[in-house]
Amino acid sequence: MSVKITPKGEQLVLQQIANLEQELKQVRMDKNIAFNACGDDKIANPNFHKLEQDESILVERIQEIQHVLKTAEFIKFDERNTETVEIGSIVKCSFEYPDFTEEEIYEIVGYGESNVDENKIFYDTPVAKKLIGLKIGDETVLSVPSGKVKCKVLKMYSGWEEAEGSI
Repeated sequence: MSVKITPKGEQLVLQQIANLEQELKQVRMDKNIAFNACGDDKIANPNFHKLEQDESILVERIQEIQHVLKTAEFIKFDERNTETVEIGSIVKCSFEYPDFTEEEIYEIVGYGESNVDENKIFYDTPVAKKLIGLKIGDETVLSVPSGKVKCKVLKMYSGWEEAEGSI
């Protein structure tokens, strides 16, 4: 199954690959230094083995990300949908817990863009899955460890500037 990725997500993923490739280059240089320091007796240098493992992990991670990018479904949008929640939507929701109610604003994002600190949630998370397809005023129920939480879509925004202005 391919993931969905926006142009912003593609940029972030390409940057992540570039960072990993730079890290891999450094690990390979360190590995060569460690090999030259121990000569043919690699067993005498445990650092060499750690660097080999690090190299293997980095190569595998780069290949995984490149495969995801190669098989991704690219999502483009000129304007954010402010009527129906979808990837790219910025949505204000009310969450009714048994003891209290809170409001949160989330952006539903594609692969590589999620950031909890910025309230950007991946479209394949349980919360985003429940929100996608809803309209302003629609409600859904989320299952959380403490029980059920009623979630209502209160408002949708065309951008973060508008959303932050309403807080």
